[in-house]
Amino acid sequence: MTDVRPLDHTFTTVLQGNMGPNNWTCAIMADSLATLGTGKAIKVVATVEGNTFTTSMLPHKGGHMLPIRKSLQDAIGKHAGDTVTVHLGELQD
Repeated sequence: MTDVRPLDHTFTTVLQGNMGPNNWTCAIMADSLATLGTGKAIKVVATVEGNTFTTSMLPHKGGHMLPIRKSLQDAIGKHAGDTVTVHLGELQD
């Protein structure tokens, strides 16, 4: 059974390209440990520029990174180097 915890956290960041083993484009949340309560991968419901989806935030240099699919980048017209606003609505353990 999935444990769902509500969260209401918004951050703004510049999309970073060539991240991870598959050269993803990611939104980096640098000070995520206090907000997410873990340094491990964690499933979240995220909204990026008005588009909501469920994904995993992955550990990255003491924080977390949120992979942003190419289809979402194209839909919002933002790619590596562009600034985005991310809202995290819940955590799913």
